[in-house]
Amino acid sequence: MRTKLTIRLIVFTAICFAAHNSQAQTQKPSPQPTPDDVLRINTELVQTDVMVFDKAGKFVPGLTRDQFELVIDGQSQPISSFEQVRAGTSKEVRLLSADKAPVRGATETPVNENRGRTIVFFLDDFHLSPDSLERTRKTLANFVDTEMNENDRVALASTSGDIGFLQQFTDNKLVLRAAAARLTHHPYNVRDLADSHTPMTENMALSIERKDDPGVLDFYIDRCVLDALPLRVTRQGCEVQVKDRARAILLQASNVTLGTYASLESLMRTAALLPGRKLVFFISDGFLLDTGPRNADPRDKLRQITDEAVRAGAVIYTIDARGLFSGQLDATNNVPFDPKARIESTALREGTIAQDVLNALAGDTGGRALRNQNYFDRWVNKILDETSEYYLLAWRPNNQQETQATFKNISVSVIGHPEYTVRLPRGFINRTPTTAATATEEVQVPARVHRDIQQALTVVNPKHDLPTALSAVFLDTPDNGIVVTASVQVSNETLSYAETRGKQTAAVDVVGVIVNDHGKPVGSFQTELNVKPLGENGATENSSSIYNARVKLGPGLYQVRVATRDVHSGRVGSAQQWLEIPDLHLKRLSLSSLLLGLQSVSEAKGAAAPQVQFSVDHHFARSGSLGFMAFIYNATQGNGAISFQARLLKSGQPLRATPWLKIGGDSSDRTRIICNGEMRLNDLPAGQYTFELTVTDGGSKTSVTERTRIVLD
Repeated sequence: MRTKLTIRLIVFTAICFAAHNSQAQTQKPSPQPTPDDVLRINTELVQTDVMVFDKAGKFVPGLTRDQFELVIDGQSQPISSFEQVRAGTSKEVRLLSADKAPVRGATETPVNENRGRTIVFFLDDFHLSPDSLERTRKTLANFVDTEMNENDRVALASTSGDIGFLQQFTDNKLVLRAAAARLTHHPYNVRDLADSHTPMTENMALSIERKDDPGVLDFYIDRCVLDALPLRVTRQGCEVQVKDRARAILLQASNVTLGTYASLESLMRTAALLPGRKLVFFISDGFLLDTGPRNADPRDKLRQITDEAVRAGAVIYTIDARGLFSGQLDATNNVPFDPKARIESTALREGTIAQDVLNALAGDTGGRALRNQNYFDRWVNKILDETSEYYLLAWRPNNQQETQATFKNISVSVIGHPEYTVRLPRGFINRTPTTAATATEEVQVPARVHRDIQQALTVVNPKHDLPTALSAVFLDTPDNGIVVTASVQVSNETLSYAETRGKQTAAVDVVGVIVNDHGKPVGSFQTELNVKPLGENGATENSSSIYNARVKLGPGLYQVRVATRDVHSGRVGSAQQWLEIPDLHLKRLSLSSLLLGLQSVSEAKGAAAPQVQFSVDHHFARSGSLGFMAFIYNATQGNGAISFQARLLKSGQPLRATPWLKIGGDSSDRTRIICNGEMRLNDLPAGQYTFELTVTDGGSKTSVTERTRIVLD
C-alpha cells in the first residue's frame, strides 16, 4: 500500500513540474485546418446564398442550375457555378475558401465532416426593456444548455459593449454563460429638454418633423399653451418650442441608432474572418428606421450593413423581444391622451413603426423578421433548422468599368414555380475589394517580441501557417497551490531547417500570455526552441517539439493564448484555449483538468523522477488504448464512497464507456485523490470525439464532470 502511494505522488509531482523544453518523439502533428474564408465578392466572381421554401415553409431540395433565374439591376445574368450546401460541413468551407497550397505535414481533409454552425446573438441592449432582456436571457440559457452542438461556434455581442472581452466566438459553454451574465438593462430615455408634463415619443417627434399629421403638432402646441398660461407664452412661441423639442428628441435617437448600426457593422467585419456561413439573431425592441430629414439617411447605413453581411456570408434574423403586444394604447405606452383624438392615428403606429428596422435588416440580408411571441426559444430552434440547407450561386460580373461604387440589386426566382419563396441578400456594393484590416482583440502581449507574433496573439481567428497545438491544464499541488501548465506543440517536420556550423537546425519562437475574463494579463512566457535535425538521435518524421510553461493562478476563468514563429521561414501559428479553475476553498467536489495519453520522456538533469508528458494535440491512434488521469478535490472523508466512469461521445451520443469503478480509500491525502484508467479505442472510426469523465461522491451525493475533445487517427 505504501509503495503504491509513493508511485502516485512521484507521477503527480512529475506532471506538475515537467521540464520546460522536452522532445516527445512519438507525438503526431495536428492536422492543418481548412484555409480561412476568402472575400466572397471580387472583380472576378460573386457568390450569394439562396434559400427556397414551398408553401408549407419547407426547404425545397434537389433544384438544378437551369431552374434558377438570376437578375442583377434588372439584367439577366448567367450562373457560373451552383451547389446545394449544408451549413456547418467541410464542403461548405471548401466552397467558401481560397485555394491555398497545403502546409507541409498537414492533413489534406478535415477530421470531422460536421464542422458545426457559426451563430451570433446580437443584443441591442440600448433598445431592450427589462422584460425583454429577461426573455432574452432565458432564450440564451436554453440554447446553450440544450441546443448548442459540440462543434458550434457561438458569440454573444451587444450594442453597449458590456460583454467586453467575452464577446468572442467560442465553443465553450462556460464562456457563453459568463458572457450572458454580464448583460444588464440600459434604460433608454431620450432626454426631453422641454419643461413639459406631456410626454413626446420619438414617433410623435418624427410626425412633427415630417409634418405628415398636423393634428399632432396642434395637440402639443395646445398643451404648451396650457402649461405656459402663467407666463403668457404666445401660440407662435409654443410652436417654435414644440418643433425644437421634436428635433432634439430625434437627434438623440439618431445618435443611439447610429451606434447600434456601427456595432452591427463591426460584427459583420469580424464574422468575415471566420470560415463558412453565419447565422445572426438580432434581438431588439425595435427603434425608428428613419429619424427625420435633418439626420443621416438610414438607407445608406443599411446598405453598408447588407454589403458587409454578404461578404461575411451572414444572414440576419431579427427578433422583436417585446413579445406579444396589441399595438393599442395602454398604460405602458407612455403616450398622452387627447380627447379630440388628434394624435390617435399616429399613436396607433407606436408599436409597429419600431418593427420597420427589424423588417429591413432581415429582409435585406436574406433572413426573416420574427415577432408577436412571448417565448421565442422555438424560433431559434426553427431558424437553425430552416437555414441548415441552402443553394450557393456564383456569377461573373460584366466587364464594365464604373467610376463609383454603387449598390447592385439582386433577385433570384425559380422558373415555373411562382409559389416558392426565395430568400437571399438584396444586393451588394460593387466596390473594389481591399485588403481588410485584421480584427484584433485588446490583449496585452509581452514586450519585445516579433510583430508577427504580437499580431498572432491578438487576432480573432488563430493563424495556422505553422501548425501549433495548445493544451492548458490545472492541478492543485501540495506545495505550490494551483499551477497551470500550458503545453505548446509544434511538428518538427513542418519547420524550415538551415545549416548552422555544418548541421541542419531549426528554431521556433514561442510566446504565450494568460488573461482573465476581462482581458487583463495575469501571466506570460516566451522562449526559443532549438530543434534537432530530423533523423538525429532516433527522431522520426512525426516527432514534435513541446514546450511546457507553468504559472500559479487563483480561481477564475482564463484564456491562454500562444503564438509560434519559425525563425527561418517566418511562418506563424497560434492557438487559444479557455480554462476555468474552481474555488477549492468552497469545499465542493471538483476535478482537475483531464490528462490524456500520459507517457514518460527523457529525464531532465537534476530531476528526482522521470518526467511525464501528457498529450498536447489530443490525437490518438485507433489501434491502441487511451490512458486518462485526473485529480479529485474535496471528496468525502470515507472509504469506497468515490466512483467514476469514462465515456466517449460522438455528436452528443455515447459510443463507448467504462464500467463504474470505485476508488479505494488508501490515500492519506483525501483532498487530492487520483482517478485514472484506460479506454479501448480499436474498432472506432477516425474522427473527432468528446472524452468525458464523471466522478460521483456517495457521501455528499454530488457529482462532477469534465470533458475534452480528442481526435482518432
